[in-house]
Amino acid sequence: MSHYLISFFAGYLVGSIPTAYLIVKQRAGIDIQEAGSGKAGAFNTFSVTQSKWLGIFVGVLDGAKGFAVTWVALHLLGEPFWVGAVGMLGAIVGHTFSFLMKFKGGRGLATAAGGFFGVGVGYTIVWCSSWVLFNRWKKDIVTANVLSSVLTPLSLIAIPSEWLDFVMFSQAGVDEYRIFAGVLSVVLLISHRDVVRDLLRKKKD
Repeated sequence: MSHYLISFFAGYLVGSIPTAYLIVKQRAGIDIQEAGSGKAGAFNTFSVTQSKWLGIFVGVLDGAKGFAVTWVALHLLGEPFWVGAVGMLGAIVGHTFSFLMKFKGGRGLATAAGGFFGVGVGYTIVWCSSWVLFNRWKKDIVTANVLSSVLTPLSLIAIPSEWLDFVMFSQAGVDEYRIFAGVLSVVLLISHRDVVRDLLRKKKD
């Protein structure tokens, strides 16, 4: 149990590093929390600076946070899949609710994508493929984020286990991976709760 706690809190601390805030403040002199969507992530970095390269740079750094935590937990602690998975969740929670930013932050997508490069990219492949389709349909990035986060864990249940094994980078069992995919999607939907609320409101209207 102690290794799980260490992994989560180490992940939270690393995830809490406000990369978007620091970079946008230093390069553009803008408080990203007060501009655009107010989210401290790669997409809002691009939105408020209109710099594709700054957006990519922030996305890569946020992804590196997730990957580093997951890789260290799995390889240095020498523990099962769930220790790395818990570390990844900690990093995503830290990125979304950073104690350095009054428990605000980004949406956690890049951090999650980076973390999956430590365990297996099945989730990332399905999520990105779904996102392309939903974004073309809805013409809205954050709506596509939500719909992809809902569809991905359901799709992973239907995908043959052999296919998921092929893109697995850890010793995780496919069933474990599918359970974690569901947990992760819930966390991502929480980080998109404002978007979910707006979608539900429009549906009622």
